[in-house]
Amino acid sequence: MSDAVVAAQRISRVFPMPAGPVVAVCDVTLTVAAGEHIAIRGPSGCGKSTLLHMLGCVDAPSSGTLVFDRRDVSTLDDRARSLLRLRHIGFVFQRFFLLPMLTAAENVELPQAEAGAPKRERRARSLELLAYVGLGARADHRPAQLSGGEMQRVAIARALANRPRLLLADEPTGELDQTTGEQVAALLDRVNADGTALVIVTHDPVLASRARRVLTMRDGRIDHEAAR
Repeated sequence: MSDAVVAAQRISRVFPMPAGPVVAVCDVTLTVAAGEHIAIRGPSGCGKSTLLHMLGCVDAPSSGTLVFDRRDVSTLDDRARSLLRLRHIGFVFQRFFLLPMLTAAENVELPQAEAGAPKRERRARSLELLAYVGLGARADHRPAQLSGGEMQRVAIARALANRPRLLLADEPTGELDQTTGEQVAALLDRVNADGTALVIVTHDPVLASRARRVLTMRDGRIDHEAAR
């Protein structure tokens, strides 16, 4: 597809183990189009997170081809892959991974600093994003002063800091109560509506139902696909 952000062609991921190789993902073909919203469901251990890590260029496929923005990822060296992730891919996890000694604004500034953005631009972008996620008044608060939902919203702001084309979220509401999880889900919907491609791994059928395409994995393969 000409508007594909990332395209996987028959990718697999095999982990060597003392008792024999473990196939985490097997022969998956998947294209994520610009602005698309996909949810990936399935039982624990079926390969959802491994697939997400390969789509995010964190983990390399053992076989198959992965193309991000028309670039074959296998041809990139470690530095080029790191820059690709930094500039074009955002990650949100079940655990927020905020640095406790930094304020919310400073946490959002981190990926911008790694990308070489000037300090004044970093601060302005961080405040803009914190306002976007409804936390403009919490910019100078440290993670210990924030609720779980607020920390997750800061993590989403951080993931958006470098204007990624693709946002990957692994169980983003898994540690939140139902009401807070709904708020975070609505924010992710808004991010997608504003043009960022979104792929979410989740056990939550309600969160998955918000996606326009739902993939169900089993034993490392895409077992079923439904479109809305």
